[in-house]
Amino acid sequence: MYKKNPTALLSFYLVISILILSFNLNPSIKAARDFLFYMVISPYSKIDSAIFSVNKFGNNIKELVDAHQEILNLKNENKQLLTDLLKLKMFEVENKRLTELLNYKRNIRRKVSIARIIAKPSQQYYKTLVIDRGSEDGLQENKAVYGFYKNRFGIIGQVTDISKNTSQILLITNRISKIPGRILPANVDGIVVGNETNELEMSWIPNDAEIKIGDEVVSSSASDIFPTGISIGMIVSITQTGHLPFKSAKVRATIPAFQLTDVFIE
Repeated sequence: MYKKNPTALLSFYLVISILILSFNLNPSIKAARDFLFYMVISPYSKIDSAIFSVNKFGNNIKELVDAHQEILNLKNENKQLLTDLLKLKMFEVENKRLTELLNYKRNIRRKVSIARIIAKPSQQYYKTLVIDRGSEDGLQENKAVYGFYKNRFGIIGQVTDISKNTSQILLITNRISKIPGRILPANVDGIVVGNETNELEMSWIPNDAEIKIGDEVVSSSASDIFPTGISIGMIVSITQTGHLPFKSAKVRATIPAFQLTDVFIE
């Protein structure tokens, strides 16, 4: 019965203990009473200790969960800070670029406007670019287009195919591009033709012209689109053309058009 009902057993122990406490005890009875107290109280003290350990373990788990959540929050804050820092850096670079463009625009002593490049067709790498200016901005075909790159200013092409808000730029590297050019300092004229690579070809250079690698090629007065003296490129190689009284030269363009984000329009 007592095994099936622990409460009854505890009550029995308590009654016996009270009765024992109410009498004067000899040493033998006192020892029995102390043993009885130990038998009653010890299991419950162990239970209390176990409950305390469980509570402490629960608190430790909660602290670990809270610490993990705090770490996740710190990681998210760190990611946001890195994103904000990157945006700030981009704004700084953009501001520096626009400042340089505006300063150069004031110094070139030409009436030009700035347009943003909005497309660089992958199949037209050395052929065309698309800008964010069109007929509504007063743009007209065959206007000269320039670029500014690493403190150099030079010709990159001309305006073609104008729509309402965009226009296409025919690059000087396009095979159908032909520009009258002049080699400095020899003041020798020729025709600069696109080759759809990063180099142009200048032909019809007189055989007796004293030119060399490193000479600059600029637009000549024979052009009806480009003003005289604007940089086109630099001679990187010279080739004789057999028995003809002319030679040709490879010219590296001053401005790599596909490195640009903005252009100047005459």
